[in-house]
Amino acid sequence: MATISVPLKDGLKIGNAVHKDAELREYTAGDMIDACAAAEKVVATPAGPALVASPTMTDMELLCRQIVRIGDHKGPLALAEMRNLSGRDLAALQGAAEALDSGADQAADQRGRVAGSQETD
Repeated sequence: MATISVPLKDGLKIGNAVHKDAELREYTAGDMIDACAAAEKVVATPAGPALVASPTMTDMELLCRQIVRIGDHKGPLALAEMRNLSGRDLAALQGAAEALDSGADQAADQRGRVAGSQETD
C-alpha cells in the first residue's frame, strides 16, 4: 500500500509537543465504508426521520483514517484532533490524499495494458 509524507507548516499540538510531519496511506474499501457510516446522521423531515450523509464529513472521516501518523502520534486521527489543525495543514493533507488517490487510479487504469496500446475497455 502506497504512503506519502506530508510536511505540516503549523503542526498538530499534542501535549507539549508540536508534530510537523505526517504520513498518509491509500484508503481501503473498509475505510470508505466506515467513513460513510460515521458521516451519517438521522434528521427529522416532514415525511419522518431520514438518514442523511454529508459529503464533507465523509471526506474528513476518510482522511482521518488515511493518516498513518503525525509525528510520533499514531493514526488514525480522531475527528476532534483533525479540528485542531490549521487550514493550510488540512489543505496539505487533503492535497496529499488526492495525489495518492489519483496515483492509485492511474495504476488501476494501466493494469493489464500493453505498452503503447491506445485501446480502451
